[in-house]
Amino acid sequence: MDEATLKQLLLQARKQYIKLLEFFDLTQQLGQAVDRKDEVSVQMLLHMREDPVKDLKELEAQIHSGVLKLPEEDAIRAHQLLTGSPPEEEGETALCGQIAQNRRLLDRAQELDRRISLRIDGRHSFYSKFRTSK
Repeated sequence: MDEATLKQLLLQARKQYIKLLEFFDLTQQLGQAVDRKDEVSVQMLLHMREDPVKDLKELEAQIHSGVLKLPEEDAIRAHQLLTGSPPEEEGETALCGQIAQNRRLLDRAQELDRRISLRIDGRHSFYSKFRTSK
């Protein structure tokens, strides 16, 4: 895969990280609002979290579209890198590091969201109904 493609993928992965940070920050604020039993803030923060999620979906679609436009061999390698495969060449290291950082932040946000949801809804939580508990 050429350097320009790797740089473009890295740029998009960094944009994803920024949106994940925004989502994580709003989720932390949501947890604090739940702790304070501030229903107005809870509703506001739940609504505010929709924007970074929408942005992340758009970024994911852009990345997917861009990967599909690559030659087959490059598209396969790009998919591997974007799904957490280790770097095979020196030029892939930065992208792999960013993808791993994004995954760690997403995992933290999901765990925080799970705890908040279980606090709010208990056994009626999305996580209780449709996910296995940890």
